[in-house]
Amino acid sequence: MATGRPVVTTDSPGCRKTVVDGENGLLVPVRNADALAAAMLKLARDPALRARMGAASLQLARERYDVYKVNEVIFGAMGLSG
Repeated sequence: MATGRPVVTTDSPGCRKTVVDGENGLLVPVRNADALAAAMLKLARDPALRARMGAASLQLARERYDVYKVNEVIFGAMGLSG
């Protein structure tokens, strides 16, 4: 995400938190090789879709995983001021 790439991942706990399906990547069912291949081919065949989803991934990474925001949450949980 931080490198501006679309994400293809499984629709499973932890993984699905990083992807808004159809916006910054594609979610595929767990253990479904055909769905994985189809998602990868979809992105491989559509440069405009890759670019759009990649830009959305970068934006999402900046919003959710900015080091200052993450540290603020951690410090707050620890009862410390940042």
